[in-house]
Amino acid sequence: MSKAEFLGARLEKDIVRMIEDTASEERVDKTKALKELILIGRKQFLLRKHMELYRQGKCSIDKAAEKAGVTVSEMMQEAAKAGVKSTETLEDYRRGLELLSRA
Repeated sequence: MSKAEFLGARLEKDIVRMIEDTASEERVDKTKALKELILIGRKQFLLRKHMELYRQGKCSIDKAAEKAGVTVSEMMQEAAKAGVKSTETLEDYRRGLELLSRA
């Protein structure tokens, strides 16, 4: 595990309360609760960011998934939930399947 580093930050009372509530609910200390909330938030941030790039046609679904740290299947599920239509044509899909069968 990497060496821990201290980071001081001023937080609004409602955020502190959220951390305290999470720590209490999960029966962990506030530091562990804060770390978990940050990790979850970062994952959601990356997912939204790269989903938007995919929606705009600026990257492929597999590249969006890679950058968001999820599988292509997970990214496809998230895209469907978000109502994002695939930019891949039926011909593109068939060509991909053909290439996979040759591998």
